Amino acid sequence: QLIPMAAPPSRSMPAAVLSIALVALLCAPVSEGFGMSRASLPLRPRAAVSPPPSASPAVGGRARGVAGGMSMQVWSNEQAVQEYKDYLNGDAPEATVDGPAVIVGGGGRLGSFLRDKGMGEDVVVGRGGEIPLEMPNVGPEFPVYVCVPEDEVESVIRSCPKEKVDDLVFVQRGNIEMLLKKYGLAGNENTQAVLNFNIMSVGARPQNFLVDMGPDSFGETKYAGETVICGKWADALLARLERAGIVGQKLFHRDWRRHMMERMVFQSVVNLVGTLHDGVSIGDVGKYYQGEVEDMIYQINGALRGSLALTLLYGVEERVFALAENENIEWMPTKVEDFKWRNGVIFAISKQAMDIGFDDPCSMHSEYLQYGREKGWITCDLEPYNPYGPA
Repeated sequence: QLIPMAAPPSRSMPAAVLSIALVALLCAPVSEGFGMSRASLPLRPRAAVSPPPSASPAVGGRARGVAGGMSMQVWSNEQAVQEYKDYLNGDAPEATVDGPAVIVGGGGRLGSFLRDKGMGEDVVVGRGGEIPLEMPNVGPEFPVYVCVPEDEVESVIRSCPKEKVDDLVFVQRGNIEMLLKKYGLAGNENTQAVLNFNIMSVGARPQNFLVDMGPDSFGETKYAGETVICGKWADALLARLERAGIVGQKLFHRDWRRHMMERMVFQSVVNLVGTLHDGVSIGDVGKYYQGEVEDMIYQINGALRGSLALTLLYGVEERVFALAENENIEWMPTKVEDFKWRNGVIFAISKQAMDIGFDDPCSMHSEYLQYGREKGWITCDLEPYNPYGPA
């Protein structure tokens, strides 16, 4: 039996009915697209390019469990709010100048680079070595550059004298936020860097990832792959980078954190999508698999907002594709690696939601991971990182 369509509202419809309808519309969950899945939403126009043939089957059902499907409550980050108020009130960390420094792990590519761009008075400490409390000419005020892999950062923190912990400068490529929070080192005063350049070998010239994307609607130049630093020793580190022709900027921690998460999303999503398409290059992922990248980022962005009180900066997809075309990156093959510092952070959000009875907010990411693991294309264990050990 056909149900007659309701007549359009007339001017005589009671105001109360219209008010109720308006309230219901406004209260609908925006992140769910008013009931539409991400797959049904129109993507922005792009050039019609035929993807190359791939032996990797597509993973079905990736629109299930989009960010809007998760009903976890969004919490407010009180630390970020207070730090931003301090910043607006002029209580930001004072500028520092470059001078003698301690470099932990100074024999590697990045450590050697920072030492070469210093003033010739740095002290190099080997892994497991003792960090001094004072240095000639500067006393106790100097940065300690932590140039070790992510898996070794905790040992450096634990062996560092408590008087120098706040002078540690973290320059790792992965997302070590959970580890730093364990030791109270993820605040506005702590120095952290997103270094968007690559050093192929010890002594080699750095290859910059910065991409000029042209002017925005206000006439300001847009960039992808920016080098950004926050914290006490940001100016000192920027001075060293500028001597190598690397231009970066100092940011308040709240804004720096968004850049850091965007780097993690780029590393995780582009490499995961590429791995399931025969390990194609980063550039090919940006050319041929934009739809999959966009869908996955859409879910992850919603999950970050709901779990970490963080929203990626507007235009993240455009910057991801621009960075993928950078000549210093586009040739690199895709591979899922450093799992617990990249994809593992996202997978931990999924596990946390499902453990308390909610849908997986990053279902597409999880399905790609599990499918790649089953096929043998991903060899690492899919165990989310927990800085406090097994639950």
